[in-house]
Amino acid sequence: MLSDVEISRALNALSSTLREQRPDAFDTGRVEAIVMGALAHEPKVEVHATGPLSGELRIRDDGRLLATVELRDGRWVVDRKIRAGESGWAIPQPAHNEKKQ
Repeated sequence: MLSDVEISRALNALSSTLREQRPDAFDTGRVEAIVMGALAHEPKVEVHATGPLSGELRIRDDGRLLATVELRDGRWVVDRKIRAGESGWAIPQPAHNEKKQ
């Protein structure tokens, strides 16, 4: 399973790298290498091209859409589709139960 921290780390690495390297097209292999590197080379995410300038990342376990990636106005945009807390790994809980007085 992917934690919210892993998702954030992988998408940040992808966004930063694409903006710095400025590739001309969506390269599935390159995007996969960036994401896998951020996830300690664990195959938790699948990368698919949706066009020459776009693609998507899906969670390998259940196929949910994690993020879209596209070249917009000359700039690579990584758009997270799963909100924090929706990864299914960590469910927020109160630090402790407070006693009513």
